[in-house]
Amino acid sequence: MKRFLWIVIGVAVCLSTTHIALQVWAQSPNDRQPRMNRVGKPKISDTVKANVYADNWFTLYINGEHVAVDSIKFMPHNVVSVDILPAYPMTIAVMAKDNANSQTGMEYANTNIGDAGFILKFGDGTVTDATWKAKSFSHGPINRDTKNPKVRNLAIPENWNAIDFDDKTWGHAKEYSHQQVGPKEPFFQHDFSGARFIWTDDIELDNTVIFRHFVAAPPDGVSRPDFSNLNNIVPNSPTRWPQ
Repeated sequence: MKRFLWIVIGVAVCLSTTHIALQVWAQSPNDRQPRMNRVGKPKISDTVKANVYADNWFTLYINGEHVAVDSIKFMPHNVVSVDILPAYPMTIAVMAKDNANSQTGMEYANTNIGDAGFILKFGDGTVTDATWKAKSFSHGPINRDTKNPKVRNLAIPENWNAIDFDDKTWGHAKEYSHQQVGPKEPFFQHDFSGARFIWTDDIELDNTVIFRHFVAAPPDGVSRPDFSNLNNIVPNSPTRWPQ
């Protein structure tokens, strides 16, 4: 009877020790807290489509991270379509440029004053409209003087794409119609429904413009996992014994 009792106690001790070891192994090596709130690895179904069209060029940042850039600086006009993992609140920052000479503000070998335009739509319902902030950093030819063209350039802030950049003093973008911008064929092959073409008040003479927009929550009301801190999270995966 005593021998049987010692066997039972021994098994209990072994099971308890194994349980403790598994608990320790399951804890994070950094904070030693159980991994109770892990998220699954993101899948393509967690992304939303971002469609962007610019006359003539753009570069796009979301929450301070570089997300997309127009691969064609001038023509043909193209739509850049990428998959993004949105995280809210979301700060969008875009630099857009008309194809203008930086010294004259003109294009086509300084023979023409060009126009511009920018439009964006995300699959979560985020669109460009007059609520976006906009500021010109290159304007010309001043007074539309094409005989003696001059340009007024402002220094572009180094942190213009940062989340905490102060744009409180910036004005709002102005909306333009399709007829005013004249988008080319690729535009009509992508979903921009609900979005508006935007620029500053001067779509012809303002040649470099920075747009900024803050999205507090998904416009479509869909709740999505937050993968913004994925590099510091151990995702759910099949159990592996420690090596």
